[in-house]
Parts: sequence; C-alpha cells; structure tokens
Amino acid sequence: MRYNLPVLVIHGGAGSWQIADQDKAKLTISEALERGYYEFRKGSALEAVVEAIYYMEESGVFDAGKGSVRNSAGYIEMDAGIMIGNTLQAGGIMGLREGSAIKKAFEILLQNRHVLMIGSGDNTSNNNKNVISESKVSGDTIGAVALDQHGNLVAGTSTGGIKGKLPGRVGDSPIPGAGYYATPNVAVSSTGVGEIILRMLPAKEVDILVSLGFTIDDALRAVINKITKIFGKDNIGMIGLDKYGNASAYYNTKGMARGVISSDGVKKVYVFEGEI
Repeated sequence: MRYNLPVLVIHGGAGSWQIADQDKAKLTISEALERGYYEFRKGSALEAVVEAIYYMEESGVFDAGKGSVRNSAGYIEMDAGIMIGNTLQAGGIMGLREGSAIKKAFEILLQNRHVLMIGSGDNTSNNNKNVISESKVSGDTIGAVALDQHGNLVAGTSTGGIKGKLPGRVGDSPIPGAGYYATPNVAVSSTGVGEIILRMLPAKEVDILVSLGFTIDDALRAVINKITKIFGKDNIGMIGLDKYGNASAYYNTKGMARGVISSDGVKKVYVFEGEI
C-alpha cells in the first residue's frame, strides 16, 4: 500500500507468536511507531529508524536489547546493523554485550570508516547489567525501515540472536543484504533463522527485484516463497518500503509483529492477519 511521506514501518520479529502475547507486542509496536515518527520532525529517516528500534530494545518485549536471549555460556551477544540507501553508508555491530546495539551500529555508520565491528566490553563477564531478563513473549529480531520527505530510505535491524547459541555466533542482523539493506530504491529489514537468511541474502534479492520493476509487495512475496520452497516454512519474515512510499510485509511463520505510520494519519499494528 502506498503512503504519503514520511513513512515508518517496523517489526518485532516473525515466529511462533501466541495469541496471549499479542496485546503487549502491539502496544510496544504502537509506541515505537510514535517515538520513531516524532524524529521526522527534527531529523530524518535515519533518526526515525534508530529511535523506533531503540525503544523496542529498551522495552524488553522482543529478542533484542533488554529482552535479548542468552547464549550457551549464559551471557548475551547482541547484533545490529543500519544502512542509508541514498549514500549506501552502513554500520554493523556483532557480539555486543552491553548497551544498545542499534546505537552502536549508528555510531559506526556515522564514523564512516568501517562497516562491521566486533562488540566491545568485558570479555570475561557472563552477565549484562543492562539486561533485566529475557523476553517472555514470542518475539524475535526487531527492525525498521523509513522514508523521509527528502527521499532518504533507511533500514535497520537489531537482535539478541538465537537462545542457546554458541558464544561468538553471528546471525544475519548486522550483515548488509541479509538482515537489512537500503538503496535509493528500497529499504528492507529481515527477521527469522539467521543461518538461512545469511545463505540466501533476501534483503539484497528484494532490492534486485524492485530495481527490475517488481513492486515491493511482489518482491517480498517472491523472495520469501523462494525460501519456503527450499527450506520449508517458519523461518523468515520481512518488511519493505520503496522510494515512492509503497510499504509491505510478508512472512511464512505463524505471525509477525509489525506496524506502519505515515503523514496520512494512518497507523496500523498487527501480529497476525492484517495488510501493511
């Protein structure tokens, strides 16, 4: 569906969502949309994406930030990435043990020296003082895509990874083209099984299809249907936004927490059925 600029679309992960969890998820998504959209008034799509994701990190509702799951050694390792479509600048952080992963990725992007960095912090500690507890709902990786009135497209993704993962495991979230991607044509954020997403690079595939003339809706469906055909269901969800303000979301899981807000005065929030 097409929206008037500026537009912000966010997700709280695709997975085996339970009906009992949807109210808390929808409330958090709704507030994150408002927080992110406010940034359009004083900033750009970049600030909108960072603020929306940061609010979800801090909520503890999803598998990111304060809701991050712990690895097999008992501590958290967070990953995140963010990208500006018009300049192709990107910043990603891997294995961060404290603080905000999306803000660290944002810092790396602004420095514009490197694209990917390994997290800093106490490498011997098994605890993260910033994490209250693991998410108790069915949420997964979180992400956001935005388009501002100047035509800037931005995509970002943040995660705590997979529960019980081996220390040092890195998923798709900090990798451009996998967990997120932005170009002058499109911005995409992925969620799901990182090992599959890393092998398929679905965010980049969406960009290719849109560049060839596919709509964002058809591109998302084609890529996810391709992954479903190869790997089966219950492994991916994506949100996307093109340069005209056309937004879409698609997933092959039971549900995906997601929402959109725009200058039309429209705000939609879903976990199960509902069209972005």
